[in-house]
Amino acid sequence: MLGPYWHKVLILFLWVTPHVLLAVAAAIIWKRRLDRQYPCFFAYVLFRIATFILLFTLYCIESVQGPHYKYAFAVTLLCIIALSFGVIDEVSGHLFRESHFLTVSARRLLQCIACLLLAVGAVLAVYAPGNNTVWWQAGITAINRGAAMVQCGLLLSLSLLSRFLGLSWRRPAFGITLGLGILASVDLAASALRTEFTSDAVRDFLNLLTMGTYLVCVLIWVRYLVATETEPAPPPPPVLPHNEVEIWNKALQQFLNH
Repeated sequence: MLGPYWHKVLILFLWVTPHVLLAVAAAIIWKRRLDRQYPCFFAYVLFRIATFILLFTLYCIESVQGPHYKYAFAVTLLCIIALSFGVIDEVSGHLFRESHFLTVSARRLLQCIACLLLAVGAVLAVYAPGNNTVWWQAGITAINRGAAMVQCGLLLSLSLLSRFLGLSWRRPAFGITLGLGILASVDLAASALRTEFTSDAVRDFLNLLTMGTYLVCVLIWVRYLVATETEPAPPPPPVLPHNEVEIWNKALQQFLNH
C-alpha cells in the first residue's frame, strides 16, 4: 500500500531531487572551468537553485499566504525565461562558432523574438478580463507559453542545423540544447492541455509530468557535463632542422647583397 501521503512524497521528491543534481552540475561546471565557456548556462543553473531555495522556504513557512508564493513564482519564472533565451543564444554561438554569419543571424533573431514576446505578453496582460489577480496571471501564462513555443522552434532549428553541418554530438552545447528542448516541448504541451482539461486529476498528472521531465533534463545536463568532449589541442608549429635554417639565412644574405 502506498498510503495516503504518497502523492505529496512524490511531489517533494520530484521537486527536491533535480535541484540537488543541479548543485552537482554547478560543481562540475566550476571544477572543469566550463563557466568561462558557458557563463549564461552557469548563471541559469545557479538561479534555478536559488529559486528552489526561495520557493521551498516560502512553502515551508506557514505564515506565508498563497498570493505571496504566486508572486514570487511569477517573478522567478520571468527571470528563468530570460535566462533561457540567453542560454540559447550562448549555445548557438558555440555550435556555429565556425560560421560568423550563422552566429550573428541567430543572435539577432533571438533579440527580435524576445522583444516581440514581451510586447505580446504585455498586451495580453492589459486586455485580459477580470481583476488584477487574473490579468497578471494571464500575462505570465501568455509569456510562458509564447516563450516555450519559440524555444521549441529555435532549439529544433539548432539541432537540425548542427546535424546538417555534421558537428559532434558529444559537445556540452548539444546536451544543453537537448535538455532545454525537451523541457520546453513538454511545458508547451502541458500548457495546452491545461486549457482544455481543468479537472484536478489532469492538473495533478500534468504537474507530475512536467516535474518528472525536468528531472530527466537535469540528468541529461549532468551526463553531458561529466562526459565533456575535450577540445583537441592545436598542432605544434613545425620545427625546421638547424641546417635548413642556415641554408635559408645564407640565401637571404646573398639576395640582400645583390
